[in-house]
Amino acid sequence: MIKELSMKSLLNIIGLFIFLGMIIMAITNPLTIDPNIGIFQNDKAIMKGKKLYEFAIFILISSFTYFLLVQLYFSTPKGRKVFFIVLSVLAIAAPMVAIYLER
Repeated sequence: MIKELSMKSLLNIIGLFIFLGMIIMAITNPLTIDPNIGIFQNDKAIMKGKKLYEFAIFILISSFTYFLLVQLYFSTPKGRKVFFIVLSVLAIAAPMVAIYLER
């Protein structure tokens, strides 16, 4: 028998694909396809040192936030209220932080 997939499981699988995809993208990003040479590594595209550390912290915090929000949404009615409050705060704070970091 085929087991039904719950919405929580589906969202967790989608999150897994998103964050694993971002990790794989960071590893394979320096590879470039050239019609004449084939596949070669572009040294300018490799993340090193501080940029790699910042990207790893971003992935860690983003994945923790995503899976926490999924867990909150499906836990209790009170958890669902906390979910919407946190989501509202993120919706307001994210553009403000992006504008601040652009300067």
